[in-house]
Amino acid sequence: MGPIKVENVIVASHLGKKVELVKLATEIPNARYSSSGNPSVIIEIDMNSSKFIGSKRLKAAGILFANGKLIVTGVTSLDEGKEVVGNLRNLIKPLDSKINMKRAIKLENMVVKSNINSTIDLQTLALTMPNAEYDPSRFSGLVLRMDEPDASFIVFQSGVLIVTDIISLAKAKKALKDLEGFIAKNNIAS
Repeated sequence: MGPIKVENVIVASHLGKKVELVKLATEIPNARYSSSGNPSVIIEIDMNSSKFIGSKRLKAAGILFANGKLIVTGVTSLDEGKEVVGNLRNLIKPLDSKINMKRAIKLENMVVKSNINSTIDLQTLALTMPNAEYDPSRFSGLVLRMDEPDASFIVFQSGVLIVTDIISLAKAKKALKDLEGFIAKNNIAS
């Protein structure tokens, strides 16, 4: 198996109170109101940070709901997520002084990518693996949900594996190892 690369991390927190979305959308830079589904304000964050490896540019988004829940996506670690949540709270505090600046921040989901460096017969995998969905006319990857460990995959014929619905690299590694073992045991890769 090739190296595991974290593609995206989703973190969540709360402001400790309900917030006025329209006011925040009109007064916060790079914010827009979204009324589709569950109304929210999406705030784009674009910053350089020397705290992260290689002083990379961080492009993330915060999604704020009227009940005060805050979701951050577009980061690759919990630490990056914590920094973005802190920046978002600092943007909101002057507009709503009663928000809680100290609420917990937790990792909700990760998306990681790896490669088994072999071609995978997706049709055979779909037929042998429970909870596999494969319809090449709609999507070129196979979608797979595992119960143990609890993880979801997108598997491509090229051997690229995307893992999600996990909350740690250790769980990602276990899920990848289990899937790779299943593929090898059933001679599904070449």
